Amino acid sequence: MTETELKHQTAVVNGLNWHWVEAGDGPPVVLLHGIPESWRCWEHQMPALSQQFRVIALDLKGYGQSDKAEGDYSGSNVARDVVDLLDHLGVDTFHLAGHDWGVMIGDNVCNLVPDRVERYVRCCLSLHSYDARNSLHHQWNGKNPEKATGLMRNADAFVRVWFDTSCKPETRPDETEIKEIIEEFAYPGVAEAVPRYFRDIRKSEPVDYSKFTMPVLYIHGEHDPRQPIEYARGMEEHVPGLEAILVLDSGHFVTRERPQEVTNAMMWFFHSMLASGLPIFDRSRHHGLPTRPAKPLEGWGVNPGAKRS
Repeated sequence: MTETELKHQTAVVNGLNWHWVEAGDGPPVVLLHGIPESWRCWEHQMPALSQQFRVIALDLKGYGQSDKAEGDYSGSNVARDVVDLLDHLGVDTFHLAGHDWGVMIGDNVCNLVPDRVERYVRCCLSLHSYDARNSLHHQWNGKNPEKATGLMRNADAFVRVWFDTSCKPETRPDETEIKEIIEEFAYPGVAEAVPRYFRDIRKSEPVDYSKFTMPVLYIHGEHDPRQPIEYARGMEEHVPGLEAILVLDSGHFVTRERPQEVTNAMMWFFHSMLASGLPIFDRSRHHGLPTRPAKPLEGWGVNPGAKRS
C-alpha cells in the first residue's frame, strides 16, 4: 500500500486535535498503537485489512500528529477521548485492536462501550498477572516524568533502545523501518506528552473484564523480554469472550516482527475463521495455551445435537 492510498485525516473533537490514517471501506476496524509508536504500528496489516474493512489507525493523544496538550492521560480518560472521536466520525460498532499501551486504552474502551466492540485483538500486554520488575520503566517514568522527557527528546536514541531491548534479534525491523518510527516519535511535544501516560496510570478507573463477552484474541510474543509466557496463562479465566491465545516466534513488537502472521490472524479472526487446528497455533499448543473458545455457543453448527467437549 502506497502513501497515496492512505487517507490522512484530522479533526478537532472537544478541543483535542486528532490525526489518523484511513484506508478501505466496510465495517470499521479501529487500531491503537503503543509506545514509542504511531499509526504506523499497523502499516503492515492495513493493506490486507483495508480490502474488506474501513481501517482507522489513530495517532493516540500525545503521539505523532495528534494533540499533545497537558491534561489527564489515564487509560480511562484517553479511552473516553477515543470514543468521542468515534462518535464524531459516526462509528457505532467496530472491531478493535491494540498493541502495548494501546491495549490499556483498548481495554478501557471495551469497559466503556462493550456493546459497541464486535471483536477485540489484544497484543502484548499483561492482564491478570503482572510483575513490575519485568517493566522497570513503568515506575521510573511515572516517578520521573521530567527526566523521561529528557530521554525521549532524543527520539533516535530512545526508539533504538526500545527496539534493541524488546525485539527478538532475528526479527528486529530493518533500518528503513526504524527511521520511520523515529520520525513519527520526533514530532514536537511527543517527549513532553508521552510521560504523562506513566504519570497518570494510577488515575485510571478499574476495568471490569466480565464485560468482555465479545470475541477476544490475545497475541503474545514468545520472546518478549517484558512479557513472560506466564502472563498468558489463566487469561481465559478472566475474559469470558477469549477465543484463543496466539503465541508467535517474536519479541514485543509483533505487528512488525511477524507482520504476515499477525495480518493473517486478524483477517481470519474478524471473519470468525481462526480455527484451532491452523499451523499458526503451533507455539500456543506447545505452551499448552487455549486455541479455541472456552465457552462455545450452545445449539449451533451442522450437528447441534452432538455432545460438546
